[in-house]
Parts: sequence; structure tokens; C-alpha cells
Amino acid sequence: MDLRSAAELGITLARQAGDFAVVEHDTARIEAKGTGSDLVTHVDREAELRIVDALREHYPEHAILGEEEGEQGAGSGARYGWLIDPLDGTNNYVLGLDVYGVCITLCDGERPVMAVVHDSPRRRTFWAIAGQGAWLSHGEAEEPRRLDLGAAEPLDRTTIAFTQGYDTGHDDEWRNALFAALERGTKRVLRSWAPSSDWGLLATGHLGAMVAYRHEIWDRVGGTLIIVEAGGELRTDLTGELIVVGKPQTVRELDALLGVTGSRADATSRNPRVEPAAR
Repeated sequence: MDLRSAAELGITLARQAGDFAVVEHDTARIEAKGTGSDLVTHVDREAELRIVDALREHYPEHAILGEEEGEQGAGSGARYGWLIDPLDGTNNYVLGLDVYGVCITLCDGERPVMAVVHDSPRRRTFWAIAGQGAWLSHGEAEEPRRLDLGAAEPLDRTTIAFTQGYDTGHDDEWRNALFAALERGTKRVLRSWAPSSDWGLLATGHLGAMVAYRHEIWDRVGGTLIIVEAGGELRTDLTGELIVVGKPQTVRELDALLGVTGSRADATSRNPRVEPAAR
């Protein structure tokens, strides 16, 4: 598998999808998605279709999992699989906030080996290949810049991004405990509702870490690879539902604050700063 060629294709497709979203913004057709409060636009669907068609042409033997249409491509038995979020941050997009992007990830089995995260309004592309570092490009003509997360600040001077899956309700006690601990223990908690934006801020050193709880796979896995390749550290709790990734010192301090490497019961009982919210 030529991962450099896969990265070049992923970058091209992410930029095309991002440009399409920018052009179509004022005429986007909006629909409700599922039974909750989520939204979808014709841009989400059309961008995913374009990406899938290109991947099928170049890699017909690969599986594809898209946010909008689910499993596509060669099927779940394939060795390699792509994860696609064609318009990450749809609610921001609909509101007119320029905080949205594209996430494309290639996995070998369950292991991410190539990732692209594109900041559509600013045309900034973050990408990584496993074992080869993480990079930032501004347009096709500019030479990529290697990313390094930089030094950490103490938690009380650090902004942390927090994201959660759409199926996580307001009465989820563990989520509420995590969020309360972050608000008390850090400078600020950023909730952009667009992980593609958060990954870019973290990769360029403006954030200390990302805390993701029960979050969807298509815009989590690739961003995690980019941050690790930029010198970050990743920790996951025993349930697999909570990850913390970012500057190593920040991640270690968040582990002490949140009890990431313990179980849910251990974390809430041993750390009085992480207590379930009152009902």
C-alpha cells in the first residue's frame, strides 16, 4: 500500500469537498437527520458521494464508511478501510459559522495509517502518515510545514477541546462529571461542535488537548493520528468510550484530573474532582 499516494488523493478530495461546501453555503438545502436535533444538507450527501466515487475508482478493494451513507465499497472484510466525514460541523455550517471541515482517514484493519483533516473556510490541510510525521499545507503551491505541538502550559492556563457523540444525552452522568471537572480544572473548555477545527487548533499548538467522549469514529480516528504524529500522547479509558490526546504533559495532567486510565467506577470514586452531576 503506497500511503503517500493515498495521502495525496485524500488531500485532493478533502480540498475539493471543502471548496464545494464554501461555494454552496448560501444555497444549502437543509433537512433533519435521524430522530434527534442533528441536521444534514445536500452538501454533506453530494460531497460524500464524490469522495466515495473517487475512492472506489482508485481502491476498489477497500471498504468505505461514510457518515451519511454508512458502509460502502468492498465491505467489512477488506484489509483497508476509509472513514469519511464529508462536512464535519454541519450545524455550524447551517448557522453561518465558518467552523467546519472535512475528515478522511485510511485504516489498516483498526489502525489508522493515513489521515487528512481540512479546514474548509481557511483552506488549511492537516495530514499525517503513520511513522512519517504530521504536516500542514496552505494550498497546492506551498511547501508543507511539519507540525509540532510545542510545550505545554499548566492546566489553569490551558484551553481544552471537548467533544461528544450525538447520541450522548444531557442526563449522561459520566459525561457531566467529565465536563464539570474540565471546567473547574482548566483555563477554558472549547466546544466547537466541529472536531476538524479542534484538530487544527491542537495540531498548531493553540490547544492543550482534545477530550472526546463516545464520539463518532469518522472524525476522531484520523485527528488522533495527526496529533500523535505531531508529538502528542494518547490515552483511552478501559471502556474505550473516552480518549484524551494532546501535548504529553497536558494529557498526563488530565489523566490525573479525570482518571482516564481507570474504569468509570475507579475514576469517580478515587478523584473527588470528578463527581456525577446532581440530578
